[in-house]
Amino acid sequence: MLLIYNTILSVEGRDYFDKIAGDRLFPGIEYHTIYLNSPPQDLKNYSHLLLTGSELSASQGSEYDAGIFRVIDCFVQAQKPILAICHGHQMLARYLAGDEYCRKAASPEFGFKRMQITDDELFTGIQNPIFLESRYDEVFNLPSEFKIIAANEEEAVQGFRYKDLPFWGIQFHPEFLYEDGEDMLQKHLAHNPQDKIFYRNDLTDKQHLEQNLKIFQNFLHSR
Repeated sequence: MLLIYNTILSVEGRDYFDKIAGDRLFPGIEYHTIYLNSPPQDLKNYSHLLLTGSELSASQGSEYDAGIFRVIDCFVQAQKPILAICHGHQMLARYLAGDEYCRKAASPEFGFKRMQITDDELFTGIQNPIFLESRYDEVFNLPSEFKIIAANEEEAVQGFRYKDLPFWGIQFHPEFLYEDGEDMLQKHLAHNPQDKIFYRNDLTDKQHLEQNLKIFQNFLHSR
């Protein structure tokens, strides 16, 4: 069974991810969700871990880091598949490589951005990708045992795979389609007007984002 570790702080954001997890990302799939304040459970019966993004800063750390690392450790030790998104991507890199490989980015990144990807199995069926970006932190200069599977001109490590194991980190948000993604971004920019200069939209066809949902099915098929 899939385990979703929803680390989103805001009630609105947390509840919205829960909704799209069932409706959009994993329809018909059995899964269980835990949250930052959920006590760790016996995790041995779960097959896959999805670690969400969060408002937390991985570069600055938080009171929740130890709990997040405990969950990651259970899956890494069992070599069970992990897909970590945004803040989760940064936390997975910290766990696998060390705190020194995550930092506050020189420039934030917001919008719908073109991406260069490799032929990794996570991206099966994805062509000429554009993904939603919303970040202040970045992963950088990872050791050689990490395979860089996604990059753009703003960040060299937009996605990684650890060795040949099923441990993936992606900086971008494939769970968002255009309408809800743009709504999320505009709410952020309204509250943080200083970030408007970093917004960019490379989309010419809003429907192009729908292919990104294949990432979640590709992940579930990994072993």
